[in-house]
Amino acid sequence: MKQHEWKFYAALSTLCALLAAGCLTWQPLYFGALFLSMLSIGCAGEAYALRKADRCPVCACISKIGRALFLLFLASFIAIEGMIWAGARPDDAAYDADYILVLGAGIYGDQPSATLQSRLDTALDVMDESGAAMILCGGQGSDEIMPESHVMYNYMVEHGADPGRLLVEDTSRNTIQNIENAKAMLPEGARTAVITNGFHLARARRLMEHAGLDPAGVPAPTPYLSLRAVFCLREYCSTLGLIATGRYF
Repeated sequence: MKQHEWKFYAALSTLCALLAAGCLTWQPLYFGALFLSMLSIGCAGEAYALRKADRCPVCACISKIGRALFLLFLASFIAIEGMIWAGARPDDAAYDADYILVLGAGIYGDQPSATLQSRLDTALDVMDESGAAMILCGGQGSDEIMPESHVMYNYMVEHGADPGRLLVEDTSRNTIQNIENAKAMLPEGARTAVITNGFHLARARRLMEHAGLDPAGVPAPTPYLSLRAVFCLREYCSTLGLIATGRYF
């Protein structure tokens, strides 16, 4: 039995290492390389411990701990990914909102990334069907030449959005700050909603609720299968962090 187990973990380690190497070919996938490399190292360690367990009591103990940790990871991953995709549903109530937060994402120079562009295109579609004002959320990252929200504003105006319905929040550095800073711009009793990519929507809804805002959401599609896969890995870690710090439930 142990022979089959260590071969399973060895094969899983090899698969994760190959996928991690593939993620190094494109900068937006670098998080996937880190996540999968760590998983590969863990599986390799478990394979080694299982292979030596019959002759080494320490290895036998380590293999039991490793197996328990792997099963805990697997259970948490399945549960959190289920929450992520359950929270990606659209809400009709979003179209009745007075203000809709459009959450920022990466930019390249003065152009939106593909992920951010999908959020902006979704916001443009919603503006055609709703009278809501859009709060464009996003400050300037350390590797960015301007705030994300300024790029978002320029893109939406260039694609026909009414500038009078666009508000800019340009000092935030993460999703929590996006929502907190946008809330400070809202009049009392305003109905709210949020636009972000589907993989991000469950966490955004939860943070909207914690901020006392209506959590109706509109999911934007995420381009490219590789991006969707890696962003789901990153979202698992972000959601797990919120749960661990008591800020999710």
